Amino acid sequence: MKIFTAKYGMLSVLAIISISCATEKAQYGKDIKNFNTTQRIKDQDIAHTFYLVGDAGNADKEHAKKILNQFQQKLDSADANSTLLFLGDNIYPCGLPTKDSKNRKLAEEKLDDQIALMKNFKGQGIFVPGNHDWYSKGIIGLKEQQDYVIEKTGNKKAFSPKNSCPLETRKIGKDIALITVDSEWFLADWDKNPGINEKCDIKTREDFFTEFEDQLGKNQNKTIVVAIHHPLIDHGSHGGYYSMEKQIFPLENKFPLPILGTGINLMRATGGITHQDLSNANYRKLANRLLTLIADKNNVIVVSGHDHNLQYIEKGKIRQIISGAGSKSEAAAAISKNDFSYGNNGYAVLKISKSGDAEVSYYGRENEKEKLLFRRSVLQADNYTVKNYEKNFPTTTTTSIYNSKETEKSKLHKFLWGNNYRETYSTPITVPTLDLDTLFGGAKATRAGGGHQTNSLRLDTPKGEYVIRALRKSGVRFLQSVAFKDRYVVDDFEGGFADQFLLDFYTSSNPYTPLAIGALAESIGIKHTDPSLYFVPKQNALGNYNQTFGNELYYLEIRPAETEENPNKILSTEDVIKLLAKDEKYKIDEATYIRARLFDMLIGDWDRHYDQWKWEQKNVGDKIYIAPIPKDRDQAFVKYDGLATQMFLNFPGLRHMQSFGPKIKKIKWFNMEPFPLDLAFTNHATEEDWKREADFIKTHLTKTVIDEAFTKIPKEIQNLDVENIKQNLEHRKQNLQKYASDYYKVLRKNVILTGTNKKDKFVITRLPNQETEVKIYRNKQDGEELTFQKTYQKKETSEIWIYSLGDDDELIVNGKQNNPIKLRLLGGLNHDTYKIEKDNRVSIYDYKSENNTIPANTSAKLTDDYELNEYNYRRLKYSFWSGMPNLDYNPDDEIVLGMTTTFTKKGFKNNPFAAKHSLKTNYFTGSKGYEIAYEGIFPRLVGHWYYGLNTGFTGSHFIRNYFGQGNLTINEEKIYNEDFYRIRAKEFYVKPSINWRKNASWFSASLVYEALKVEPTANRRVNLPGVVDAHLFNTQHFGGLDFEFDFENLNKKVNPSLGMKFKLGFNYRQNLNNSEKKLPSLVTGLGFIHYLTNNEKLILSTYAETKWLLSNHYEFYQMATLGGNNNLRGFRFDRFYGKTSYFQTTDLRLDLGTVKNSFVPINIGIFGGFDYGRVWIPNEITDKWHKSYGLGLWLNALDMLGVEASYFRSSDGGRIAIGFGVDF
Repeated sequence: MKIFTAKYGMLSVLAIISISCATEKAQYGKDIKNFNTTQRIKDQDIAHTFYLVGDAGNADKEHAKKILNQFQQKLDSADANSTLLFLGDNIYPCGLPTKDSKNRKLAEEKLDDQIALMKNFKGQGIFVPGNHDWYSKGIIGLKEQQDYVIEKTGNKKAFSPKNSCPLETRKIGKDIALITVDSEWFLADWDKNPGINEKCDIKTREDFFTEFEDQLGKNQNKTIVVAIHHPLIDHGSHGGYYSMEKQIFPLENKFPLPILGTGINLMRATGGITHQDLSNANYRKLANRLLTLIADKNNVIVVSGHDHNLQYIEKGKIRQIISGAGSKSEAAAAISKNDFSYGNNGYAVLKISKSGDAEVSYYGRENEKEKLLFRRSVLQADNYTVKNYEKNFPTTTTTSIYNSKETEKSKLHKFLWGNNYRETYSTPITVPTLDLDTLFGGAKATRAGGGHQTNSLRLDTPKGEYVIRALRKSGVRFLQSVAFKDRYVVDDFEGGFADQFLLDFYTSSNPYTPLAIGALAESIGIKHTDPSLYFVPKQNALGNYNQTFGNELYYLEIRPAETEENPNKILSTEDVIKLLAKDEKYKIDEATYIRARLFDMLIGDWDRHYDQWKWEQKNVGDKIYIAPIPKDRDQAFVKYDGLATQMFLNFPGLRHMQSFGPKIKKIKWFNMEPFPLDLAFTNHATEEDWKREADFIKTHLTKTVIDEAFTKIPKEIQNLDVENIKQNLEHRKQNLQKYASDYYKVLRKNVILTGTNKKDKFVITRLPNQETEVKIYRNKQDGEELTFQKTYQKKETSEIWIYSLGDDDELIVNGKQNNPIKLRLLGGLNHDTYKIEKDNRVSIYDYKSENNTIPANTSAKLTDDYELNEYNYRRLKYSFWSGMPNLDYNPDDEIVLGMTTTFTKKGFKNNPFAAKHSLKTNYFTGSKGYEIAYEGIFPRLVGHWYYGLNTGFTGSHFIRNYFGQGNLTINEEKIYNEDFYRIRAKEFYVKPSINWRKNASWFSASLVYEALKVEPTANRRVNLPGVVDAHLFNTQHFGGLDFEFDFENLNKKVNPSLGMKFKLGFNYRQNLNNSEKKLPSLVTGLGFIHYLTNNEKLILSTYAETKWLLSNHYEFYQMATLGGNNNLRGFRFDRFYGKTSYFQTTDLRLDLGTVKNSFVPINIGIFGGFDYGRVWIPNEITDKWHKSYGLGLWLNALDMLGVEASYFRSSDGGRIAIGFGVDF
């Protein structure tokens, strides 16, 4: 056992060292130890000052009063251009209780002590919520605190964000924006907070990220201060850094727990057990996503509390200020060369100059006086000097989108990826040159923007707002916004293979057809942009934007906006959804929308998601109609003609990307992206309405109109491609009514109807012939107003979902017809009344916490599950089939060929799907055997539970090695060859299960039936007399139970630097051939991954596991085994068989850095590993421990794909292993 003791002693020391670098005293990075104490921003140059204090919720404590009184002296001298930010955790320990709580008075005192700081403060005070502010009944306590602060301060702006919403942006002067974020909103369990988001525009976490990104874009020319309680980077205890004192007193100095304290801290640093620590998966998702969004910004400062210390952290362009020491204190560490930390009480002051410079100062208290602890320039104004560009531009310019080298491809490349419109992209064209100084009286560049692929620039002119949109798209922009949302990769991919590949893939769309589309749309009365094509040279009018814009081709378009000529209000899609829920007077102009959608199908524009539309609001009598304005026609007339391209486009997520031809191949899949909007916006329309609009297009979009429209395309590329497009348009036009009818049937299959956030009444009547009539009324003071009426037939419609939304609603179901359309009624918030004549195919869903009226004889699913109850027009998705080939190899079965076919069912239960069925079929070429396996996953409607079913059977195939039982078996493969120890068998199994998964945790309980027959293969050990019991050559039948709990938290999927793994399992098997043979067994394991250096280059990983068989009635293939890639890596798989087993495997990994190449950036590292372990069987007495040690190389591509190769030595010799994934 010396190995065991020494090993754990070493690991304990390393664990303590790796997480014990935090101190209470001030720490300074190596480059700032002698920081400049002089204030660099002069008082007369200050535009605004932010006073930052967080976690002041124990303001009544004596030590807190001293630092806050000192802070107040600084506040009293501040001018009006100042903001005092309380950065969360404003009341310890549990926020502001309700007025009848015994703890209310003390909580008010703590808040009053902070409000008192503003008594003589001339600026604006703002309280930002923290996690402790949610601990008094969630949003209820938060609302109590908000109302109290507003009442006591007399200022409605003193609490932000308000109404339990996640985000608010405030204008601070002309050149500063303050974005306040309630980070606990993101981390909280929404199911425990019914009514969350009721008063918010943001309804989902993904919407929050979208809005945050939008606010960064809108304020890109300002200095942005992001005030968020939870820091995005943290080098205190919430970030996994602890003091030596914390190793002894891990629980806030309550009592000493040496050794155990280190274990607690290690589990906290690696396990992410609480979502208040950065190691937690949810917190990590929030932080990584926001860090990615601001990673390339030079104008953002993040200010936070949460950790009870003062910190300044620089990482790339990220500037993180932590000031969470208002009333508590805890150690922290300065990790990088420009970082600072201080583990006692204090506060910070952030000054921003009129030019955009920013400087932070940290203050503590020593010898009863204020002490400047640290001062640092945070941001420096962009002093980009605009080059004095030529002012006299030629009237026209001849150029192309790509140069000829970029479009020169090999025959193989063209065969795989198609010809596309490459020649069009590199053909020089002559276009007008755009001088911004003379455009409409002079244009000023104001804001950069664009979608996932396009770079655009907004222009202000005397005639309104315009946009120039580059024809050359960005590959890295697409990768960053779509594929790598949680990691900044622009610098990694710029100019690399993926960037160049996407630039080539973009040639599948014709870049000049938007010039023709406007005329086509005009002829059939569809709103459209009217782009003009220009060459925009770099010029003085572009200012700082010359760095990223100019010297290429652009479309110039007017931005749809409310003007004197067009007084109608312009809306986004999300605005429209909110208005439809607000009041019944808002209506979609369905005829115009249907016409626009049919036009999409006609021109092959599959990219019509919610952000590809603007909407125009028109008053018509007492109604307000909302009509569509389509945007961005980049995907019209696309051409996908390569073999590999066609194969990839068969994946479910890409099936809507159909090549423009004479026919639409699959109308359902073509419309996958706009399908949710079509469901929401065409509920009144009939099939005849769709066909009428198709006929209108067919009649008015004549051949003459088409020919005239395409003359707008540059004459240099008026080639065969244009003629093909026109011919295909004519063919598609002839079939447009059929497409309209077919797609209408797709939409009618599942109907989703909504009320408003006012009092509504829904009357559903079951009619003969399996018809269902739905009427929707608005309950008004002067009576009922019918707002919707439609009858559905079961042959067209399988389900109707009705969301009544907010306020008190009535939902009535009349009629007793048999086997009607399935009806799902969702009441939403407030008091809803249900009256169901016959509970036949009617399902009711509502909030459990609401006081609803539901008939006693009616079944209802009452739950506060947010996802279930909240209306989300994007909820319904397509079900789909998919298939993947299987290819494997082992010496026994030789090549294994097969296919896995999966059907994923989407529906009302999308958690994340209603059901998933997978069928795997394999053929073993060497043994002529086979394998057929089925897996079914069936999520529960709500929560994290799901059912499972696994079943399968095989012909004879390789299942394991067998060297005999015990810790002292001998490997004689040099005599017999390696096949000698291989076991072949036939198997059959059925395993139904109930499972639970949440974040890093997984639990499964299964019933098991197994049948296994070992093959007595000639010339192998298994066939020798006495090696295995003869009855095993007959089929053995087993029944049993499996229980397993797994916890695995990793900060990265591949090659993590922090992580924890815990495993606990119990299995029971009953031999059905012999009732006396009962076998319970238990297995448990624990492992950690932690970096040993602050740059996370040197990483320690260790995992230990033990298994016990709890009876002597076992077959050899049920025993605990060691050997293989996951334990004793120097030995073959299943090298040792025992009744009990134990092993520990440990690696020390070194990250050597990243190699940038023309394909993808590759992170390279090496590792050394050491394993030890053994098995025990009855009557074998030995102290022998088996050891293996070795070296390896790992490669990591973008934390997504890992490859590891290793060579390990043992007493059996050496073993090479190559595998995917790098974790424990």
